[in-house]
Amino acid sequence: MRILLTTAPMYGHVLPLVPLSWALRAAGHEVLLAAPGEFAGVAGEAGLPAVASAGAVSMGGMIGFERDGTPAARPADPQGRVRRSGRGFGRLAAHVLERTLRIAERWRPDLVVSEPTEYAGRLAAARLGLPWVEHGWGLRLSGLYAEAAEQELAPELAALGLPGLPAPRLRLDPCPARLQLPDGPAGPVHRIRYVPYNGPARVPPWLREPRERPRVCVTLGSMAPAARAGLLAALPAALDAAGVETVLAAGDAAPTGALPASVRAAGWLPLDTVLPACDLVVHHGGPGTAMTALVHGLPQLVLPFYLSDTTAYAQRLSGLGAGRWLPPERADAAAVADGVRALLADPAARTAAAGLAGEIAGLPAPAQVVPVLAELVRKERAACAR
Repeated sequence: MRILLTTAPMYGHVLPLVPLSWALRAAGHEVLLAAPGEFAGVAGEAGLPAVASAGAVSMGGMIGFERDGTPAARPADPQGRVRRSGRGFGRLAAHVLERTLRIAERWRPDLVVSEPTEYAGRLAAARLGLPWVEHGWGLRLSGLYAEAAEQELAPELAALGLPGLPAPRLRLDPCPARLQLPDGPAGPVHRIRYVPYNGPARVPPWLREPRERPRVCVTLGSMAPAARAGLLAALPAALDAAGVETVLAAGDAAPTGALPASVRAAGWLPLDTVLPACDLVVHHGGPGTAMTALVHGLPQLVLPFYLSDTTAYAQRLSGLGAGRWLPPERADAAAVADGVRALLADPAARTAAAGLAGEIAGLPAPAQVVPVLAELVRKERAACAR
């Protein structure tokens, strides 16, 4: 069978699709991943056939500006911020819809698989009478995202003769049941193991060297660092005083100048190869970082910056005892260092994180999900043949 995968242009949206894509190709199926701009190249680096669904796209621009170029209002309330983001992903879908439709019409897939905030793929599937599957990346998104995107996409839905966004035939859920949010959307769900892929593996040799201090990985994702440059600049000295070795995976936002000898500033690193050599993760609450840390059974100190669903990860991990969190107004370097010391001294946090890692390991691997998708396509073909 042929499977078209569609994604928004963000690392945390593209990379979770890679392990299932590998499993599909290993089983002899054809895959094609469609993503805007350079993110088609990100898929290519992972060894996947890919095509650009648009030129380069800034999600900051999509969320921050209306279609006519006027700035989108910035609500103060959390639900308003979610709706603002949802409308931004709706604008992205409108932007890539025409090319996504052309890709699907020419390639003729049997199935479309989309991540939760990519809406053009499901519209293309509906237009061509194809089944589509939603591939989650962790906690379920608030229904406000799709509701706002549907409002934004009203003209496109009308042009396609659709009453609203089509529901998926199946949702693939990689989140351990104890961590997942309650009261999910209706419809069939199949569990899938979260297999981390965070980019091409580049393992610095010092990760395998003996160390005298606990090692803490600090990463604030691809969107948060610019807004938290002051915190990143102050953290190295504070964590050095806390007696830990710091792996600062902050890309271009890493502080410049002299750093303590205990700090390793290595730019962007693939977390799935780095975290096995760490004892704790300090991060922004991004799904990819949170889930990768859980796979490796590491406690987490989460510093959500009110970006999309980051606070939800912070609260769920803390509630299960697998980590702690600091709200933005309290997340200065001293408070982070105190949180690191407290977590490293708390064996219950590591036990809780290890328990969640065990739950993830017990979920069906992507290779075990491939026959489920093949059966879905088989049933769809049989229904169409009647």
